[in-house]
Amino acid sequence: MYINGKVENEAQLKEKLDFIYAKSKEGRTFHGLWELAFNPITIVTAIHNIKSNKGAKTSGIDEQDINYYLQLPYEELIDLVIKTAKNYHPKPVKRVYIPKSNGKMRPLGIPTILDRIIQECIRIVIEPIVEARFFPHSYGFRPYRATKHAIKQIIHYINVSKNDIPKFVIEGDIKGCFDNINHRILLKKCYKIGIHDKRILALIKQMLKAGYIENDLYHLTELGTPQGGIISPILANIYLNSFDWIIGKMYQQPEQKCKELKYDRNRLKRNGIQPKYLIRYADDWIIMTTSEKEAQRLLKSLEKYFKHKLKLELSKDKTIITDITQKPIKFLGFLIKADYKRKTPNDPKPSKMIGKSYPNPERVKKQIKEINKEIRRLKEISKDIDKAIQIEKINTMIIGITEYWKTSICSSTYNYIDNKINKIALKVFQELYPETYQEHYVELSKLTNRPQRHAKYQTKTFAIKVNDMYIGITKAFITGSHWEKYPFNQQMTPYTEQGRQLYLKQYNYKKKLPLDRPPLYGIDTLIHAKNRKLYNFEYFMNREYAYNRDKGRCRICGTPLEVGNRECHHLNPNLPLEQINKVPNLAWLCTECHKVVHGRDIPSHYNKRQVKKIIKYRELLQTGNNGDVKA
Repeated sequence: MYINGKVENEAQLKEKLDFIYAKSKEGRTFHGLWELAFNPITIVTAIHNIKSNKGAKTSGIDEQDINYYLQLPYEELIDLVIKTAKNYHPKPVKRVYIPKSNGKMRPLGIPTILDRIIQECIRIVIEPIVEARFFPHSYGFRPYRATKHAIKQIIHYINVSKNDIPKFVIEGDIKGCFDNINHRILLKKCYKIGIHDKRILALIKQMLKAGYIENDLYHLTELGTPQGGIISPILANIYLNSFDWIIGKMYQQPEQKCKELKYDRNRLKRNGIQPKYLIRYADDWIIMTTSEKEAQRLLKSLEKYFKHKLKLELSKDKTIITDITQKPIKFLGFLIKADYKRKTPNDPKPSKMIGKSYPNPERVKKQIKEINKEIRRLKEISKDIDKAIQIEKINTMIIGITEYWKTSICSSTYNYIDNKINKIALKVFQELYPETYQEHYVELSKLTNRPQRHAKYQTKTFAIKVNDMYIGITKAFITGSHWEKYPFNQQMTPYTEQGRQLYLKQYNYKKKLPLDRPPLYGIDTLIHAKNRKLYNFEYFMNREYAYNRDKGRCRICGTPLEVGNRECHHLNPNLPLEQINKVPNLAWLCTECHKVVHGRDIPSHYNKRQVKKIIKYRELLQTGNNGDVKA
């Protein structure tokens, strides 16, 4: 199928991606993807995605971060991306090392920003194709999916079983999976999954062969995907997708002959085929089955499959078979086992086994160690305001780890975290305030920071007082456990309207999906603008973020903004170029309010609040026209 790459706005791009997903579900293959990938709207969307990522400020070997490209004129950056993609020779990635959970170091490749933009353009276009073909129980680096869904699915398989609990689990470990992916096999799998545009395949091949720079030396990459590259996770999922389906079709996702999947599984059971369940998250995977003999047979078969078909090797020491009724498995930082229900007055001798997941104590200890390092750094900070900022950094870490663990049985873990953190905080505050440290030990409800989180709790914590406000260390126990009854809904996807609505509904998100950003200004009107540099690419990017922030309404009168009656205003037009187009300096106004801000009189129909805003905006303006342009 040839894809017409012409799209004029973000809504049309979304419709095109939805169409690709639907046709890929039908088994269609795709040509003409290059034009869609490097359409200006796709490029703008790609840069939006990269800019919102924390890594955007990290530069590659060219030492250029995202801000360098945002200061370029709109047309110049679009032309640069297209021209680079047409004659693509990616720069080598910059290799750095990050610590792994086992104490070893993991190599990470950092591409240049321009290479990241091209990778993201390709990812946007190929993701709906592959998402339609991926195995349902692959959860790593896929939209709307997370580690909690993989854990929930394991628990679900244990809980729904009756007499035949899938208690024998193969814990899979692939030796250096990402570093040993065979490029030839990967490209074949990309073609087989439906990517038939040879220009896109050629770009992917170039990315794989880019090499890396380490200690000022260039190294070739004959194997593997560049860890750290935007496109690497999706390529790894494509590579392992055949493995997923080989196991899945045995029992979990058989060829459907009945109306419902459960009837097909019953048919297989009647034919003597034992249950087998695969759950994969990137290169971490497990297979659950009801028989140790079947698990051993599968493992021998998989060793041959990985070696001969995927050119990968399973670790003999780490790939083991575990009976989860006797010993928990380790998966994604959790310990998972099958155990009897808790005794209750109505059921003093429970006979039903259920799945239970717990945080891995070893992982928790390492996380606490990192948090305590940050608490000790309070001793090195002199100003109270800077101490408060450090405390908020600590709080972000605490909430991050507690959110990760909250889908498991974690109340005792949270108490452990709070006790360990409180002990270190006590020592630090005793050193900081030897005589008055007890005055810094206050109730959570008195804290000014994160009031919604702390309001109902009288438990005490250590805090810094800044301008009569207490900024304190939060508590883990506030997060609480959260277990959703049902496993991941496979209908949730960003590529159907139903899938998007299910995502919002299932998780009760109050925040709606982002507004459709307004179409870009006509570029021709900007060519004649007096201050040409003011309207660089960053302006076009951030005016759209500001539009979403202002919820599509005038910042002064609240009127819904429509085409022809909306203008983006620079609050302070005399800031340096690298600051003038930041989101806080942009405000969306209706045409009338914009004229009033730049005028002298204030019409009588404005209320006190609106007049106050107009006066404030006028104070920010200085003499001269700031060059605001209509939408």
